[in-house]
Amino acid sequence: MEKTEQTQVSRTPRTNQSRVCNVCGGRFTAPVQGDHRRHNCLSITGHVLGELPAECWQRVEHPLASDLLASVPAYLQSRNVSDVRHSARLAIATQALDLSREGVISIDQVNDLLRQHPRRAVHLFAERLPEGSALRAQLMDVLERIRQQEAASTDQGRINMVRPVVILPDDLNHGVTLFAEKSQRIAEIKHRHGHRYSERTVRKRANDARAFCEFLASKGLQHWPEVAQHHLDEYIAVTNRAAAARVYTFLQFIRQNFRLTQRFIRPKLRPKPPVDAVMPIKEIPPVLRRLLDSSDQQAIVGGLFLALFAQTPTRSAELTYGNFRKRNGKIEALFAEQWTPLDPLTTKHLQKLVPDIGATEDDRRTTRIFQSNGESLGYKVVRTAGAPLRPLRLGAVANLIRSGITDRGALHRILGVSMPTLAYVEKIFEWDLHMTVDPAMVESRNEVIRGERTE
Repeated sequence: MEKTEQTQVSRTPRTNQSRVCNVCGGRFTAPVQGDHRRHNCLSITGHVLGELPAECWQRVEHPLASDLLASVPAYLQSRNVSDVRHSARLAIATQALDLSREGVISIDQVNDLLRQHPRRAVHLFAERLPEGSALRAQLMDVLERIRQQEAASTDQGRINMVRPVVILPDDLNHGVTLFAEKSQRIAEIKHRHGHRYSERTVRKRANDARAFCEFLASKGLQHWPEVAQHHLDEYIAVTNRAAAARVYTFLQFIRQNFRLTQRFIRPKLRPKPPVDAVMPIKEIPPVLRRLLDSSDQQAIVGGLFLALFAQTPTRSAELTYGNFRKRNGKIEALFAEQWTPLDPLTTKHLQKLVPDIGATEDDRRTTRIFQSNGESLGYKVVRTAGAPLRPLRLGAVANLIRSGITDRGALHRILGVSMPTLAYVEKIFEWDLHMTVDPAMVESRNEVIRGERTE
């Protein structure tokens, strides 16, 4: 009997654990996070138990130490790239800790940061500081003044940095022109049927095609029949597989319109196995807890749209009052082609962000509900959730499939998730989703295909 009790006690899951701070390196005790991430005393869910370590930034006599500590998020401990990015973030925060001991930061001190770290990294550091931080406001102001000074200096003696125009051979240039016109027609058809297709995509397709043709011209090629597979292989070597994959689409267009006989092999992008790319279901609750602990309603709602409805921050940032309505006492959202009711948790925080959501006034229908653009909203969600966007979105898709929504078409129409993404996520399941269809329905379908049934 005693042995049984001992066994049961040993299997009791731990509620607290000692961990090493990802900032100061000291040890502290906190509730188990269960998210396989390295934390500091401010990034954890819950509170530190007992004393903070002697090395902790919160124990330093510095007016902004806590704000700087809050700028260093938790990160996955199993990825080398995460370690590298964390080291870069920590280096900026540590230097800022030293520069701002008086509670202020000057233009010269910010210039010191910019000399040692990429400008984008310093901007992201400023955005990771808490919303009400005095340092954040100072840093944003100084960065803006530096930007204005540089812009004024550039305007006084502007140098034309436009890439020199490469004159393409007539045959290659004609192919680029036809492809650009085709891309524009695709956009018009998409828009006519209510689908999204940005002008940026049209330009990108044309620019990719032209870049490849400039590469061919540099090799001395004049006509399309001269292009072979080894040219595409060489282009992979000087660019990357993603760029070459986009060029493959262009080459397929050229084959059809210039009646080429040579064939090309599509470059393989070698994506991650779905099991490595999709966030495990057990890691999502801690992410939701971190989101809900935030005081930033934009980050909370954007994070819930991502974690529960698989909406990217870019798509969420485009949502307007017209995408929401009240029906039968519930808020419904139009994420894609069909209305879907929101859960009580998301509804609660959406109404905190936009109290009059669901209003029917025509003059508000085109007003966006988020003040941030897609990029800024994405940074807010990443910083608050402590998790990368893509695994979290794919995890949301997987959970929707687990809940019983196994019809790809339905998920596509309700949430706008692409068919390739749905097929990709389905691979993590050991069973074929489409084998869940009633056998009688399968047989009826086969009879129609064989021409044995016409009704």
